[in-house]
Amino acid sequence: MMDSLKDTAIFIDLENVYYGLKKYHMDPDHPEDSHNLFLRLQEYYGKDSIRMIEAYADFEQIELSMMSLQKKRVHVHQVYGNGKEGRDRKNAADIQLCIDAMEVLYQKPEIRRFVIVSADQDMIPLLDRLWVTGKQVELFCLFDESLSKSAQLHKFCDRAYDLFEFLNINQFQNLTQIERRIHDAVIQIYEWYRDPNNKGKSYGSTWIKNDFIRKFHMEEVEANQLFTRMLREKYLIPYEIEIDLKTYYGYKVNLLHPQVQMMIKIAGYKVS
Repeated sequence: MMDSLKDTAIFIDLENVYYGLKKYHMDPDHPEDSHNLFLRLQEYYGKDSIRMIEAYADFEQIELSMMSLQKKRVHVHQVYGNGKEGRDRKNAADIQLCIDAMEVLYQKPEIRRFVIVSADQDMIPLLDRLWVTGKQVELFCLFDESLSKSAQLHKFCDRAYDLFEFLNINQFQNLTQIERRIHDAVIQIYEWYRDPNNKGKSYGSTWIKNDFIRKFHMEEVEANQLFTRMLREKYLIPYEIEIDLKTYYGYKVNLLHPQVQMMIKIAGYKVS
């Protein structure tokens, strides 16, 4: 797509992207090329034009293989966080990314295109500084509710790309709250059966609903409604197993359901 000059530098706030995609049970280093962030970037810009791909994260906190990224010509940067979880969590990935990008700006003038992958509004000063120096500045981020509407990041770069489209996961962009619950529940039940500790067991309705309450922080009424809807819309199917002449009844996800297939595929599993 691009010319053959090594004039493109890509900087990825990987921790930001990792947790953004995790809401959709998706790994940025997805096993399928069409959903893999790093392979898609290489395909789009062309390996001959990319001078560097830099990724920043606390790899002790996220489930990504540094070796797998390095094999894809990604230079990984281990940046430690503050040890907290959720909203209280903060690391120095975005700061280190900005420092390195500015270093490249002044030390490698042949770099004409800076590609930033992040939805963090802390990137605005960097985007603005790169842009005013006359560089081509392009941004990739998830266009969902986590993106601050007031930040208007697209105004600080030449082009802004939606990762939902870029990674071919458009179907997740406008999920309603109940659709997200179904998505979470499908993956939860599917992974329960994949757990070696549950081999030869059936996942009963009471246990399923109790796990909904515990894992998704739901009220009992909400858990019952979610389970009922999943049965009614055939996301779940009955499943029984016989152990020591006793029959145990439970439920599995319906692998013939097209939406179930899509959810499991995006989560990185092969539907068989």
